[in-house]
Amino acid sequence: MSTALLAPYLADVEGALHSALNEFTEPAWLYDPVQYLFEGGGKRIRPILTLLACESVGGDRSVALPAAVAVELLHNFTLVHDDIMDSSDKRRGRDTVHVRWNQNAAILAGDVMMGMAMRLLMRSAHHAPRPLDVIDAFSTGLIEVCDGQALDLAFMERDDVTPEEYFTMIEKKTARLLEMSVAIGANVGGATNGRVQALRDFARLIGIAFQMQDDILDITGSEAFGKSPGGDIVEGKRTWLMLECARRVREDLNAQEVHTTLVASFFANNGLAREHVNAVISMMDTYGVTADATALVEKFTNDAFAHLHLVPQNPARDLLEVLAKMLMARSV
Repeated sequence: MSTALLAPYLADVEGALHSALNEFTEPAWLYDPVQYLFEGGGKRIRPILTLLACESVGGDRSVALPAAVAVELLHNFTLVHDDIMDSSDKRRGRDTVHVRWNQNAAILAGDVMMGMAMRLLMRSAHHAPRPLDVIDAFSTGLIEVCDGQALDLAFMERDDVTPEEYFTMIEKKTARLLEMSVAIGANVGGATNGRVQALRDFARLIGIAFQMQDDILDITGSEAFGKSPGGDIVEGKRTWLMLECARRVREDLNAQEVHTTLVASFFANNGLAREHVNAVISMMDTYGVTADATALVEKFTNDAFAHLHLVPQNPARDLLEVLAKMLMARSV
């Protein structure tokens, strides 16, 4: 499956992003970090979703372009602030903004991107039959992603997080931004409420499937994706795999001592030394967690496409399906 099908949309996004950034250049101390951030590239999945959603309901993607850039600004705002909270040194192979400049510059750069995003969003909302629906989708997406990040951070202080709570967290932190992206595009395109909802459900479920797939790749060998296998285990991430495995071990009256010790140590120490990674992965296989996670990804993906197919078939809808499949296959 080739990314060439999406090249015109990516070109539109990059051009509009370049133009938008050129509107904001002074003071350099504020806007140079913003320019630097976007020079690092990116897949631009969310803004492309916005454009495709607009076209899939019969809209003109050119009027959705400012909103698509606003979506990308929001996404990158979250990355800048996440990197500060996670003390990350690198992003896309380059120094993070707070490392390249300092923490104050990074916080302010993230803040101003939200103002830039709102200004651009209004340019597209003006073309929507219900402009407030566009604003509501954007503000709700922002609140949800902050909720998700807060839950993720709070989970690191708990040893009783449930698999159900994990789904709530990834829905807010990952899936809601994808849902927001298509909701904005569909509303700008003049979609009926039913089609907006179908696209929302599609994007949210794909977002959940994508995050679960990412968690699975972490333990099944993901060097090709820039991560050392088992990195989530070392870092103490509360993934569905680890939470569900812990639940099954705790409920198993005949659980091996090595397994109960691994689970207890993982939560007590917020992660395990790398030499224990293989033992944890073996434990997950023993309890059938990896296979069940893979089955869940397939279910979420199939459900997502069922919602997408409620939108009448057209080239843009077909490209939404293409993009989702490429995203799940990690080919974009």
